[in-house]
Amino acid sequence: MFEVSGVPENERFDIWRESISCIFEVEAPRDVRKENFEASVDANMFGSVMLARTQTRRQDWIRSPSLIGRDGMDHFMVQLYERGSLTWETSRGEFAFPENGLVVFDLAQDAACRSNNFSNLSLIVPRSMLEDQIKAPDDQHLKILSGTEPMVQLLRDHMLSLKRLSAKMTARQAIEIAPATVGLTAACLNAAVTEEPAQRSGVALAQMTVVRRLIENNLSHPDLCVDWIARHANVSRAKLYNLFEGYGGVANYVRDRRLRRALLALVDRKAPRRPIYDIALEAGYASDASFTRAFRTRYGLSPKEVRQHGITGEILAAGTLKPDRRYERWLHHLSA
Repeated sequence: MFEVSGVPENERFDIWRESISCIFEVEAPRDVRKENFEASVDANMFGSVMLARTQTRRQDWIRSPSLIGRDGMDHFMVQLYERGSLTWETSRGEFAFPENGLVVFDLAQDAACRSNNFSNLSLIVPRSMLEDQIKAPDDQHLKILSGTEPMVQLLRDHMLSLKRLSAKMTARQAIEIAPATVGLTAACLNAAVTEEPAQRSGVALAQMTVVRRLIENNLSHPDLCVDWIARHANVSRAKLYNLFEGYGGVANYVRDRRLRRALLALVDRKAPRRPIYDIALEAGYASDASFTRAFRTRYGLSPKEVRQHGITGEILAAGTLKPDRRYERWLHHLSA
């Protein structure tokens, strides 16, 4: 368990900010940082799924493109609040955490939120374990799940029970419960797909699923463009533009998916190390220079800098008293 209570008060926030930077950039007012600051993360691993209870004081939480570029995390995070709350703004307005509900974060997308003093639970699932089970994997970011819905209540109760019983579970039991947890999460998200006003009709959703799968399977294809996609998906150009209007257009969506795949290739420690030029070609770029420009524009770092972070990214605790920071390593080694 990570906690800052055992270190000098004037070092607490800095140690916390450095530690939690494995997933969020945080900032807090001076009085919060200096006056009896507290923070703790109590995390458990269930196979390749993490469940963590975080308790701390009010802060701003930012998941920026540069942070996404540094950590390369490609996970879904489902949160519930036991105490306190969270607010955030999008192009559709200002939102607050639903009472007894859940909120979904896609950690491959930007986020900026503000909390008061709180205690919450975060269920973190690698994308590869969940996206094939949910109907709209790219539409989950900052989705609000109402606490009045039975499926949401089931998942919330499951997360609370799992945390309460975690200390009594054997390693084998922890591994066995992971598929059921992922399955319940998928069922909950799928049940909520059509409940939000911003969601598309069933026909449009089906078309979008087909087109996305086509794009994903052909990201390295040199001819991947609007005309190619429309022809192979059997939809008109006008329909294609309409489907991707909320993503800044078809070309923007394809570019973002290619750069995300390149990011994951750069930080993949399990696969053999590949030349950056090969990764650039696979992402649809004819030169290192054009790839580097696009990559830096998206993530605020060059491909070489991201690769360096992937190799030397172990974060050392500051000060002489070192909290338990294993949860950071667990986060970056989550895999299906």
